[in-house]
Amino acid sequence: MDVHTGEISYRSDPSATAVVPPVGGAAGQGRLFDDPGGRSFADTDQLPAVGRGRRPSNPYGAPRWLRVMVVLVVIGILAAGGALALVKTGVIGKTTKPPASAHTNTTTPPTTVVHTKTLLTPAQTFGGSGSGNYTIPARAFLVTVTTGVGRSWVSIGVVGQTPIYQGILPANTSQREILLGPAQISIGAGGTSMTVTSGHKSQTLTPPSAPFTYQITPAG
Repeated sequence: MDVHTGEISYRSDPSATAVVPPVGGAAGQGRLFDDPGGRSFADTDQLPAVGRGRRPSNPYGAPRWLRVMVVLVVIGILAAGGALALVKTGVIGKTTKPPASAHTNTTTPPTTVVHTKTLLTPAQTFGGSGSGNYTIPARAFLVTVTTGVGRSWVSIGVVGQTPIYQGILPANTSQREILLGPAQISIGAGGTSMTVTSGHKSQTLTPPSAPFTYQITPAG
């Protein structure tokens, strides 16, 4: 090959090609430089084995933690949007206050019962020496029988029916029953009193003898 550079010509010398003799007379590529250590810088017929790098476990190329973070961010955005929608529609974020005139105290005051002697009216019919008949201006009333220092046999019920309560009351105790219609109360020992209550009024009677039976009939 001829190369012309200006006025000077250059021609390649075919005899300058280096010929590397084979090592040890065997067929194959020889050594370009003879190294006393036995290493050859031109022996490239056997390439060193290079291990392949491990493929990423994620086929998409993104780390798993990055994908988890993206999912969490998306969930947070959706939750915030839902809460904002609820606030705008009035589902949350509003409190209901009672009006200023509303009463917050729901405690019912105790009922005041006034003891009187006019709740029961003696009936014109006479029941005998061991009984007494009275009328009351109410359809329902409360009867309370209270014993004194001794026990007493007591029966409380409606006339013509099985007594609601019947038994012996210990000393210093009481028995209460609500009665509807004509009532009959029998007391077997002295020192026992009967209290009749209707509405805000009450009246207490003490039997003049023992045993004694009261009959109370609603007047209305």
